[in-house]
Amino acid sequence: MKVLRFGCSSWFFQEYSVEEALRTIKQYGFNAAEIWMEHLWKSSESLQRIKSLAEDLDLAVSLHAASYDVNITSANPGIRKESLRQVQDSLLAASRLGADPVVVHAGRLSSNRGDMEEYWQLLDEACDLLENAAAARGLTIGIEAMEKRSKERFVTPEDIQRLMSRERKHLGLTVDLSHIQTVSDHEGFFSRIDDTWIIHAHLSDYSTEVTHVPLGRGLMDVDQALQVLEKHYRGTVILEGFVRGQGPEITAANRDYLLAHGWM
Repeated sequence: MKVLRFGCSSWFFQEYSVEEALRTIKQYGFNAAEIWMEHLWKSSESLQRIKSLAEDLDLAVSLHAASYDVNITSANPGIRKESLRQVQDSLLAASRLGADPVVVHAGRLSSNRGDMEEYWQLLDEACDLLENAAAARGLTIGIEAMEKRSKERFVTPEDIQRLMSRERKHLGLTVDLSHIQTVSDHEGFFSRIDDTWIIHAHLSDYSTEVTHVPLGRGLMDVDQALQVLEKHYRGTVILEGFVRGQGPEITAANRDYLLAHGWM
């Protein structure tokens, strides 16, 4: 029995309405969709209509919280406050959509010379706030481990261990196989974290120029990465790596790759 179920990010179809995106994702054979908060803002559609459509299509729905220009650990108090407000708005949208989990970025340093301990204090405070907000709405948050790049600080297995060492019942981990590729080999990465922390997963291929590219067009051994993932996680894997204006083509190519390699 296959333990991984594959879905697609609505952001592949950001030129479409969210409803059109969901119909297209289902049309291409996927059973899950991850709606981006930025997509909801852009389309201004009824959340109730989107929820009803997802139910009619039998699509499991998750939500990617606001992330563009958002930094929940910003050293600037005004930016940090607004970022937390937007993420909490994302939780409200998720509850109205019936979407779960909600993917949240863990913030980053505001400067390469930023204070690491201050970052961790702000992240803990943010997670406490979001834990309470998620609990009030019956949701789960998947904090996403990011790629290794300037100012990102929630990246390594050790970073994950530090955050997850404090139990929060409504907060887990979103893993991204391309992000992991920037840190270490997948087996080594997963061996250093607790499987029970993982509640959600993202998938794309990886290149040194662009972290997220369509499957089979990068440098990552996608099959090996998925083989490692399925040892540690059972659940939905959301495809990312959109190419602007090529949503249908890339989605079809990703589906064909997964079919050809026996994953779907």
